[in-house]
Amino acid sequence: MRRRIRAALLAVTTLGMVVASVGVAQAGESAQPPQPSQSSQSSLRDARAAAAASNGLGPAAKGGIGTAAAWFTGTVAAGGTQGWTWTNAPADAAYVVGYNPAGATTSATCQFETISSRYVQLSTGERQFQFTLKNVGSIACGATVQLAAVTSSSLVSTGGVNPGGTQTYLWNVPWNTIWVAGLNPNGATSSAACQFQVTRIWTVQPGSSLRQIWVEVKNVGTITCQADVRLGSTTIGSQFTIGTVGGGGTWSTTWNNANPVTSAYVIGPSPQGSAPTYCQFEVTRVVYIQRINSDGSSQRQLAMWFKNLSTLSCGGIAYLQTIAA
Repeated sequence: MRRRIRAALLAVTTLGMVVASVGVAQAGESAQPPQPSQSSQSSLRDARAAAAASNGLGPAAKGGIGTAAAWFTGTVAAGGTQGWTWTNAPADAAYVVGYNPAGATTSATCQFETISSRYVQLSTGERQFQFTLKNVGSIACGATVQLAAVTSSSLVSTGGVNPGGTQTYLWNVPWNTIWVAGLNPNGATSSAACQFQVTRIWTVQPGSSLRQIWVEVKNVGTITCQADVRLGSTTIGSQFTIGTVGGGGTWSTTWNNANPVTSAYVIGPSPQGSAPTYCQFEVTRVVYIQRINSDGSSQRQLAMWFKNLSTLSCGGIAYLQTIAA
């Protein structure tokens, strides 16, 4: 595998905070594990139209940080999926999808998860955000989708990437921040869109005073094209300890009373470890749950899975922030 390494001084302005850091970009193409299936273009539903029809367009529909839109899925069968497209996506927006499930019973929860997402440029130049949701519970139920936007800045261009090609980048970032990655594809033709996906994002602690964000992106379209990799950040609203887990192991937990229910959660792990084997954590799953309590009240929960990517037994801190209107 041929790789190239580039270093650049980055001035990142996000949410009124200026961050200056040295970013080392590592780029290459490699074989990747299969990604979750994605609905075809023709079967994707129009998220902007659905939100407009239900008066669910939010203050960040045209940019900025906050709720971009909210709409109801209707009833989705257990194991069922829906593909959605957010059209005319502003160039500076990185997106996070949350859910407020509805339809749980006293004996079964309602659970929704995003299983795939991508950024798309059409031949007209329009930028879109597409995602697939899944009912991962055991009963048919629905959810209000909470599409949140975080303002992002462009940090590096991938250059031309072949279909199926993958590149990985890293940046030094401050402690006590949460980061969201977005993409601006470029190079669509009259017959094919340019499509890129953030396949992974993880956090590394290479030193006592240093923290890194690693981002892996993939060309999931059918043509060679490129994308600008973007990062946006938020402050921290809540935090909790990630239990110590062995190298390669996964640790999970559930955040109760995930309020307000009109919000989406941004999650960022902060590993705690020591050289020369660096502690690394990745969020591998996020599931939104509606549970009916014994007293009949409804509670939204957030189930999270954190994977230790290193060979070192270590733990860390999980940072949470809600993005709402």
